Amino acid sequence: MKLSRLYTNDTLVFTPIDFREGFNVVLARIRHPKDDEKSSHCLGKTLLVDVIDFCLLKSVGTKNHFLKSRDDLFGDLVFFLELELSEGGYVTVRRPVHEATRISFKRHEERHQDYINSADETWDHLNISLAAGVRMLDGYLALSMIKPWNYRKGVSYFMRRQEDYSNEFQLRKFSSGSHKDWKPYVARVLGFHDAPITQKYEADAAHAKIKERRTELQGEVMVKLSDYEKLRASITVKRDEVEQKVSALDEFDFKAQELGLSEELADEIEKKVADINEALYNARFDLNQTKQGLEDEVHFDLKDVQRVFSESKITFPDQLARDYTDLVDFNRRILSERRTSLKNRAEELEREIKSLENTNIELAEKRKSILQVLGGTDSLKKYKSLQKELDHDRASVALMEEKAEKLDAIRELNDELRKTKAKCDELTVTLEELVTNGSDRYRQIQKTFSRIIKEVLHRTAVLYVQQNDSGNLDFHAEFTDADSDAHTQERRGTSFRKILCIAFDLAVLTSYAKKPFFHFVYHDGALEQLESKRKLALLSVVRQACADYGIQYILSALDEELPEDEDTAHLCPRPEEVIVELHDGGDNGRLFKLERF
Repeated sequence: MKLSRLYTNDTLVFTPIDFREGFNVVLARIRHPKDDEKSSHCLGKTLLVDVIDFCLLKSVGTKNHFLKSRDDLFGDLVFFLELELSEGGYVTVRRPVHEATRISFKRHEERHQDYINSADETWDHLNISLAAGVRMLDGYLALSMIKPWNYRKGVSYFMRRQEDYSNEFQLRKFSSGSHKDWKPYVARVLGFHDAPITQKYEADAAHAKIKERRTELQGEVMVKLSDYEKLRASITVKRDEVEQKVSALDEFDFKAQELGLSEELADEIEKKVADINEALYNARFDLNQTKQGLEDEVHFDLKDVQRVFSESKITFPDQLARDYTDLVDFNRRILSERRTSLKNRAEELEREIKSLENTNIELAEKRKSILQVLGGTDSLKKYKSLQKELDHDRASVALMEEKAEKLDAIRELNDELRKTKAKCDELTVTLEELVTNGSDRYRQIQKTFSRIIKEVLHRTAVLYVQQNDSGNLDFHAEFTDADSDAHTQERRGTSFRKILCIAFDLAVLTSYAKKPFFHFVYHDGALEQLESKRKLALLSVVRQACADYGIQYILSALDEELPEDEDTAHLCPRPEEVIVELHDGGDNGRLFKLERF
């Protein structure tokens, strides 16, 4: 799959772009470097990636894409993208901006066609839905090397935007999703069997879901799983009691029930009543003492003391008067704090007494009810009273059975957890064997990747796959020390990290050069922040890959980024390799010949 031609129904707004074999450049030139209001950074060289992605049937919603954000500017445009197929020939995709879910296709043998004014009947498939269009285009492209995925899964790896250089393997569009969304695909591209990788993520998810459900059930029942057999035994005993009561009630035999009530009255209710009465006595005594404490006052009159001194003809010093006053104030503060504490204690005791009295009333009512049964002569009253007791017992049995059912469910979930854990462990071993054995393609990509880094940066870098603590795969591309093989921190630099991404893309493309796979790559701003020698080295590697493996390489760059002064090997783009030339000289210099948007 390669790009062949991109055009619209309005050539005055968007100039047709004819892609060429090998090296292609989208170049933005600065004609007015001293004009602060003009800039080559706002001309649309990055937007071209979004336009191509739109034509490759990316789902754009209503306002999530720049073409959909300004209907007044782009609403009437219809885009046409001509693609070269791996099996030979071409297919043109037609997609309007306004009705972006109505897709049309035309299969043809000649390149650089123009179907702007073609009648509807000339199209092989006309105005089909977006989902059907993706399936149709996937059939045309026939990228068998990435099945079961369609072309949309991996196309973004070969249209790297600026934000896609932060990680070789995980594109920005996968950053908010799960690893299952992209790791099996990357593993497949690297030459690994992807099925067990996907199965491992599915097994992990199933295990986590069962574990979560078990936690929820355990939170609903207060009985521990270790008490399961004890609960079952209690249910058996309680059921037997219910059956005996039912049998006795059916026969109007109240002897056993009356005996049980008598024992309950003697052993439980009377003891509780006695305990509560004792607690009531103590609480009422404490309340009485507390109320007496609240009545205490500070009784001291300084005038009486002064009068006694005066009658005794003894001088009463002013300092002594002040000391007495301070002492009285101090005692009053102490008393105030004590009164607050006593008041709180009294309120607490009153609440306690109220609660005890209510409990005493309830116990008295229960004792009265039992005594009515024991002492009553009316069989019907006894029957009704004991029937209520039976209903209570049945409710208890139902509650215990409900707990038992939940514990049964927890036991079943534990069995499922053991099975899913065993499945996860089995797949972990399978993945370990995958990594250990590797594949010829994996080793080829590793070697090509390292060679590219060595040629461009004169550094040693390795690409490898390893298992993490969860047994799943992690992908790594790292610089290493040439002598010790220790990892270095150079990949943290923006430019070095970008080269790692570019090297990965090229290594993959060269590995699949003769297979039904992507055979193009678009690197937006690949030369940015590189020193001249590195730029020339990268251009040399790119040109060699295009020549040796038939790769279509598309580079977007500013003219100021091209190291032309040091280009003795003529690696910088020639005029015919510049497929799009943008500039800051006005609207005609932009990708879309429109006002700024």
